[in-house]
Amino acid sequence: MWKLKRRDFLKGLGITGTGAMLSGNVWALNRLEPIGDTLATEYPYRGWEDLYRNEWAWDSVGHAAHCINCMGNCAWNVYVKDGIVIREEQIAKYPQVNPKVPDANPRGCQKGAIHSTAMYEADRLRYPLKRAGERGEGKWQRISWDQATEEVADKIIDIFEKYGPGKLKTHQGSGNQTMVRQSGPSRFASLVGGIQLDGFTVVGDLLTGAHLAYGTPLESFTSDAWFDADYILMGMINPNATRIPDAHYLWEAKYNGARITSTAPDYNPSAIHTDLWMPINQGTDPFFAMSLANVIIEENLYKPAFMKEQTDLPMLVRVDNGKLLREADLVEGGDEEVFYHWDLNSGQAVKAKGSMGSADKTLQLDGVDPAIEGEFEVEGIAVTTVFEQVKREAARFTPESTFETTNIHPDVVRQEARHLAKAHKAIVMLGYITSSYSNCLYTCWSYALTLALTGHGGRTGGLDTSWISWNHPRWTELATFEGKKSARYEPGGLGEFLRGGMMEGAREHFDNAKLKERVGFDLDDLESMINESIDEGWMPYHGEIKGMISIADNTFRRNKFADRYRDEHLRQASELYVNINVRMDSTAEWADYILPAASHYEAWDLRTQGYHRFCNIFTRSVEPVGESKPDWDIMALLTKKIQERAIARGIGPIQDGEVTRDLHTIHDDFTRNGELSTDLAVARYIVENSPEFGGVTLEEAAERGFIVMNEHAGINQPLPKDEPYNPFVAQTEGKKPYDTLTGRVTFYCDHPRFMKLKSSVPTARLYAGPEASNYPLHFYSPHARWGIHSNWRSNKYLLRLQRGEPNIYINPKLAKQRGIKDGDTVRLFNSTGEFFAQAKFYPSIPEHSIMMEHGWEPHQYIHRKPMNNSMATFLQPLELTGGWGHLGFKYALWNANQLLHESSFDIELAKAEDIADPRTV
Repeated sequence: MWKLKRRDFLKGLGITGTGAMLSGNVWALNRLEPIGDTLATEYPYRGWEDLYRNEWAWDSVGHAAHCINCMGNCAWNVYVKDGIVIREEQIAKYPQVNPKVPDANPRGCQKGAIHSTAMYEADRLRYPLKRAGERGEGKWQRISWDQATEEVADKIIDIFEKYGPGKLKTHQGSGNQTMVRQSGPSRFASLVGGIQLDGFTVVGDLLTGAHLAYGTPLESFTSDAWFDADYILMGMINPNATRIPDAHYLWEAKYNGARITSTAPDYNPSAIHTDLWMPINQGTDPFFAMSLANVIIEENLYKPAFMKEQTDLPMLVRVDNGKLLREADLVEGGDEEVFYHWDLNSGQAVKAKGSMGSADKTLQLDGVDPAIEGEFEVEGIAVTTVFEQVKREAARFTPESTFETTNIHPDVVRQEARHLAKAHKAIVMLGYITSSYSNCLYTCWSYALTLALTGHGGRTGGLDTSWISWNHPRWTELATFEGKKSARYEPGGLGEFLRGGMMEGAREHFDNAKLKERVGFDLDDLESMINESIDEGWMPYHGEIKGMISIADNTFRRNKFADRYRDEHLRQASELYVNINVRMDSTAEWADYILPAASHYEAWDLRTQGYHRFCNIFTRSVEPVGESKPDWDIMALLTKKIQERAIARGIGPIQDGEVTRDLHTIHDDFTRNGELSTDLAVARYIVENSPEFGGVTLEEAAERGFIVMNEHAGINQPLPKDEPYNPFVAQTEGKKPYDTLTGRVTFYCDHPRFMKLKSSVPTARLYAGPEASNYPLHFYSPHARWGIHSNWRSNKYLLRLQRGEPNIYINPKLAKQRGIKDGDTVRLFNSTGEFFAQAKFYPSIPEHSIMMEHGWEPHQYIHRKPMNNSMATFLQPLELTGGWGHLGFKYALWNANQLLHESSFDIELAKAEDIADPRTV
């Protein structure tokens, strides 16, 4: 392709400029010369045409996506000239799965479109750095990779010698969601026994109520499966802002005749396009869901056939103690995981097939007609059904009684319950903001109940949890070292809460008596239940750390009580803190050593994601900037140096429980004796050995930019070739049991803690909010439109599309009461801290609420005081239960979220002396 060299362009400018001077034509110097015939050959300046043409010239085209905890996963072309990425463009060549369903093209958003500039910005890390002053002082010494890895290796070995394995936290965050990038640090953690926190719950993204109901929160819809729905309720999700590549399927469904509704406190960019916006009061979603269940039951809108086969609603419950009737109650030595329903045909209790203890792994009723209502007697034990318990609880939540709580009129509740019940395919979409509340479990569980009552499951709808976990056996093997050794996996919310000293901050913010009245327990109760969960072995916690390796995780920005959390972590990690990162973010600033990582355009990698069936390929379009390296290569270098230093220092194998940690062979083990030493080798291995990719070569995949996954990608069921993916079709059509205690969608839990907190069946609870503290304003922080968490938050192009600095959204009526004008700097404060931000008028937000999109870096705030400093949090103790069927610690499935939206604030106009730079005062 034709291209203009920079030196030729400059040479041309010089010749033209000299000619203009010699001719005395000064117009040519300022480009104001009047031209009669613009096409004449003597036209004085044609260099601009060459410059324009040159913009569309490139040396090569690579492929990549932009996957920093982003649910989009969109394939892009990456255009490279002279070793520099000059622009990116959506590939837009995904095949159409079904001619009756719109295709997935084009996928992309504004964050992806500016990655070529973001990767070259001033905060990009280019060289290994060693701290040259105090932690956080900002003084660095550039060092070589050899020096960096040797010093880090020696410090890791020191920790092993002094404290043994298990004191090194090796957590990686949301920046590592591609296969090669993620598997390197995970494999390293498996080899050294590092502490790995659950990546979902550290950021509060796990929809635990979905796991309680279905046995997994990671079985959901591909976005094209929205298209044939005729009823979609968006609860706490704003896909036009946060699911940009997929939102079109919603509005195509609406065009196709679907009714789309939204419950959101504000009239957000998605709500404005719906058939009905229901301005729900913040955090009251389970009350609305239970009021829907109330109407469905009272008006007999439920579907008994679905309930009898697919749910535990017919299971028998003892009247005397409220426990499920088990075989162990009737037979000496009987199974605790075999249950009963009452067969209307034979008039007796029969064992329910499909439970964890049943030998018959099917939901087929085979002539049994389970009763869903009534009271019975089984060998002298009075019993009733789960549905009777559910009916009793749902009766408490009439639309009239919930109106004051939710702000949704009873007539609207009844209207939507009827729409839901008559829909052929109904979907309730819940975003990750749902799990940021202490009543997340209740919200998910209650919505799952409304869907099950109305027969929505499999092809007829269900709960959309924003994620599908695809089957990637080769990736899993690499990340877990073939299952031979294991990292120390830990609940994310629990680990952060305890290790970050967050209980102390919670006690400063919440009034214990008020908290208990709001959420059903206080902080003393919580502390006792946390200890019980650890002591009983329900949830693992590995205690204080001595060193920390943080990979692509802006932990010091995202955690609540941010400064307190950071100080406590740095105190514990006194021996070593290493940060592996692409940019100098708020966490890297505090490291002892920084190891620069390659960006998405600079490494070989792969990524799938649950909203579609395509695996995108990253082809290392350019060489990494400076001396940065792919994450896999960094861990290969580090393990090589650990192996060398361990041999040189005579540090032999170290016993770690039943596992031996052999630092003499750690590099050989990590690379499979040199087979997998680079990112390219790992990408090739995964692509060419994974059944879900169908035998394609890496070259073939790289040429196209993506792979269409085959049927082996499904975990619960095959991924169909020519239709969208609907969850739990294997259960509704194949009669496969759910991964739950009873083998069915679960609406009864007789775990002692659930019973103690009066939560045995779906119900509603409030979140903490202002009523649990001494501050009057509700506060919530949705996902940002102009960044993915803190990534791209400082990009100059995206900043120009917004206010350009941290800002809060405030109702003009509240602003008037406080003497605040649009654009003013305001102070938000509570008992745990304060921060300053610009006020932005937002009439659709409730008068008693403040909203602020998350993700701003602390250094973007006045005085570097971030929002998270004063965001109080606690844990939901029900999410810490275990020892009950499918409830017990499971990575990415069941453990406690870090809660983000429980605290409250007050607001005032900032004083000049409060925001003045102390260096100028």
